[in-house]
Amino acid sequence: MTASASHHPDVSGGSDAERIVAPNRVEELRSEIIRHNQLYYVRDAPEISDADFDALFHELRDWERRFPELISPDSPTQQVGATPGRTFAVVDHRLRMLSLGNAFNAEDLLDWRRRASELLDRDEFTYVTEPKIDGLAIALVYANGRLIQAATRGDGRAGEDVTANVRQIDAVPNELKSAPAGPFEVRGEIFMPKRGFEAMNAAIVVENKDRKAAGRAQLSEYANPRNAAAGSVRQKDASVTSGRPLAIAVYQLGWIDDHASPDTHWETLRWLKSMGLPTTPQAAQHMDIESVHSVCERWTRQRDELEFEIDGVVVKIDDLGLQADLGVVGREPRWAIAWKFPPQEATTQLRKIMINVGRTGTLNPYAELAPVRLGGVTVEHATLHNLDDIHRKDVREGDTVVVRRAGEVIPQVVRPVLVEQRQVDSEPWKMPSDCPMCGWAVVRDADQAMHYCSNRACPAILQRGLEHFASREAMDIRGLGEKVIELLVSNCEVKDVADIYTLPSRLGDLAKVRGLGQFKKRKGEEVSEVGDRLKNLAAAIEASKSRGLPYVLAGLGIRHVGGEVANLLAQHHGSLRAIIDAPAEDLGTVEGVGPKIAESIAEWSSDERNRTLVDRLIELGVKTELEQRPQRAEAMPLKGRRFVITGRFDDVSRADATATLKRLGATVASSVGKKTTALFAGEAAGSKLTKAQELSVRIWDEKQLRKALTDPDAVAAQLAEEEQAALALEPPEAAGGDC
Repeated sequence: MTASASHHPDVSGGSDAERIVAPNRVEELRSEIIRHNQLYYVRDAPEISDADFDALFHELRDWERRFPELISPDSPTQQVGATPGRTFAVVDHRLRMLSLGNAFNAEDLLDWRRRASELLDRDEFTYVTEPKIDGLAIALVYANGRLIQAATRGDGRAGEDVTANVRQIDAVPNELKSAPAGPFEVRGEIFMPKRGFEAMNAAIVVENKDRKAAGRAQLSEYANPRNAAAGSVRQKDASVTSGRPLAIAVYQLGWIDDHASPDTHWETLRWLKSMGLPTTPQAAQHMDIESVHSVCERWTRQRDELEFEIDGVVVKIDDLGLQADLGVVGREPRWAIAWKFPPQEATTQLRKIMINVGRTGTLNPYAELAPVRLGGVTVEHATLHNLDDIHRKDVREGDTVVVRRAGEVIPQVVRPVLVEQRQVDSEPWKMPSDCPMCGWAVVRDADQAMHYCSNRACPAILQRGLEHFASREAMDIRGLGEKVIELLVSNCEVKDVADIYTLPSRLGDLAKVRGLGQFKKRKGEEVSEVGDRLKNLAAAIEASKSRGLPYVLAGLGIRHVGGEVANLLAQHHGSLRAIIDAPAEDLGTVEGVGPKIAESIAEWSSDERNRTLVDRLIELGVKTELEQRPQRAEAMPLKGRRFVITGRFDDVSRADATATLKRLGATVASSVGKKTTALFAGEAAGSKLTKAQELSVRIWDEKQLRKALTDPDAVAAQLAEEEQAALALEPPEAAGGDC
């Protein structure tokens, strides 16, 4: 197997110029990635290709690697997917559903294998490869052999409860044969085979002819099998799901209670299949990394021969004990990686370069293309990241361009072709000097790639800010969606987020706005009425007042302050006023916040308009104080203790044990060191056990692990006694004599 040039740029160090631009670029990337995660995972309406998304994600990861002080807990590199939508109830995953790191070539694959070898101190592994099916990730829970719950991945920690819909899918067994009596979870991908997708779209075309003849609204065709599968599972009416040509491939055992499970992933797949669960087609076991690379290259060439869409190959270390030892870093398991296929390309004409204004005021150019078929989908738009990118590629309106697509969505413009055939009057594209949304001047800082609208009250900026404030991640105001906000902004009914809370007292005026109120004919005249839509909106706004301090803070749109950081600050300071009054040096002392985030909050708070906004929110009844203060130290008996868990246990889930120890105040680390309090060692403990023996670290078994979980006070007392005894045995320090 020959390693090719790395896909990733050199990320060692950073120049002074890069250090200046890094904070702004990192924030821009985070905002963009979060938006695209919502579009992909929640709305099933992605705007960019997988290749574009991967490029954004890897650029963010590279910046964070070079400048680790910019890493924050709410960064997409530390998260999975997106927050669940509002249509279904939310289900908490017992074990977090993870994402996978990517390999784009042989060198990336070898690097992944080398890292695993170094961590485990061994060279030989057995591997399993599985085609990476492009569908909707799902977690299925069975008890007594019956399906009792189905949930989407969501943000990895919580997903949407789609049990009723999934029970309507013929390919998903509602009852299993020879299954364990106790509950267990399997994870898989619900997908739509190519033939079923084509037949469904063909049926929509036929139905649209009848609809057109009857004067009824047309149905939209699905853009690709992935969107079709996700949209079919998320139907409000479960009977609609039952009529869709869906399939499932189970690729993992999530967790299991009260029953022994196989020791390898390969044996687990066979075990699950014996119960009647459809496992990943074309899965294969390999004895060496060369065989793994060979199959990845084969599927790269033959991906179109499969009856379903795949966007790569998943590679896993087979031994489940080794998987447990390798653990997880951030959002990704160390024991698996996704081999990603190279993108697909086509040529077409770039008709016009257009502008979209983002939430932070960025002017984002995009290309309007002559329609072209690319990977089975017709595309008409493509991303153009910024002016520098356009000029670097020398892309102009009217050019024939190469467009690239790695997923089933909007591609990117790669480069122009046939440059010699350009029109004589062709000129490089220029960024408009005025914002296309409000007409204010467009500005650009010398050290930034992006252009911005200078008007903080620009309708586009206000629109996006209000959408963020009303979103589920913030105040969760149902009924206050994109279209309603657009009507409120265009009719000057709201000028900032505080104005939202004046709307319930102005329903009569709002009812006069087309699209908000109900209009009826009375005695020949049209009159407006406050209908259910406005009444429900008013109720949702009132309910959001008690949403809580962390959500208010996250909704304000302060740079770098997402849900995780907002919660940390709320727990530490207790009120919104205390947070905005605190100096940056105090904010930066909160664990998980750091100086960059602290400076951003202090800068936001120094603007008198923002302080006035906070005052108005409080006056309008929004709850900005925390009811429950941080957990008392007395309830955290293992605070300050550092544990490591390794190997397999009969009656204790490692994930549950980790979560419980953390709730009791302990730190659970992935490696043994001199500061480790104790190593909980199960079967096949491996190199961590050897390391603990070398360092004379306490080695405790499953019985002692159960005691730590059920009687932590006794364990804390035992540790304190041992430490006191050790101190008593230490020789006294020599007394200093007179000089």
